[in-house]
Amino acid sequence: MVWQLILRALVVAASILAASSAATAQPSSVTTIRFIAAASDDLLPFWYAQSTGLFRAAGLNVVTSSAPSGAIVAQAIVGGADDIGRASLSSLIAAHIRGVPFVLFAPSAIHRKQSSVNSAILVAANSPLKSVLDLQGKVVSCTAIGDIGYLGLRSMIDAQGGDSSTVRWVEIPISAVAAAIDQGRVDAGVSSEPFMSRDLTAGKVRSLADMLDGYPGEILEGAYFSMHDFAAANPDAITRFVRALRQAALYVNAHSSEMVPLLVANTGMDPDVAARMHLAVIGVTFDPSQIQPVVDAAAKYKIIPQRFDARDMFWTAVR
Repeated sequence: MVWQLILRALVVAASILAASSAATAQPSSVTTIRFIAAASDDLLPFWYAQSTGLFRAAGLNVVTSSAPSGAIVAQAIVGGADDIGRASLSSLIAAHIRGVPFVLFAPSAIHRKQSSVNSAILVAANSPLKSVLDLQGKVVSCTAIGDIGYLGLRSMIDAQGGDSSTVRWVEIPISAVAAAIDQGRVDAGVSSEPFMSRDLTAGKVRSLADMLDGYPGEILEGAYFSMHDFAAANPDAITRFVRALRQAALYVNAHSSEMVPLLVANTGMDPDVAARMHLAVIGVTFDPSQIQPVVDAAAKYKIIPQRFDARDMFWTAVR
């Protein structure tokens, strides 16, 4: 389960664009921040800010490292090897409820109900399954029991009058979902970019529904965070980091077609796949109402022991 991965874990820049005029002014002093994350398209604003000099213009020397998973990111932050990380919301919720003093201060990807198209439940192209209610009693894959897609699909099935407890879940990496469906090992699987577009283009699978539409309204899929003590000791640096990210997110959201080279440079992704995928929409404001539905779903489905106020996860400066 997600929280088990976190508990076990706890015991990237490329230049493609000319620096903006805002990035030309260099401050007299520079603060070094060590940043870690697993490569994902929702890091595009970070990569853009790094490659165009927005962080440097904000007086920050951001040193980056990559991790294979959110669990490793969490371990690096807790252990002090890095200062700021980006991880999935479900991982951060699991850590918070168990007393890990992470604080969140900037959003990454957000999902807008019935408008974002970077996640889906995939089924075989010739599958008789027509709606999420048909998944009752079926074998469905997810990245991890308790992740944001798992919770969203369960919520969607129950909201439509079904019984999501009858779904039989298995954990399979998103990259392997289409193969598992094709081989008959699962009836359906939670998927997201970049693999969703790759697999849909291949033609052996189709989209049944967007599992994240099971949440009421916008939800946050991931966030930037640090240990509470680091944020308390470095409020000005974090404020400058957040401002640079927001400036970059505004640009990235408005110029998604320009981002393919940056994505390829930082992920090693096939350029054709990168050009076809639906890039994540990046949040430019930080609102606890985008987090609370995921907290509530995690409590409802016993991924965490009880509900809590999402505002408790926020660094006080951004409440």
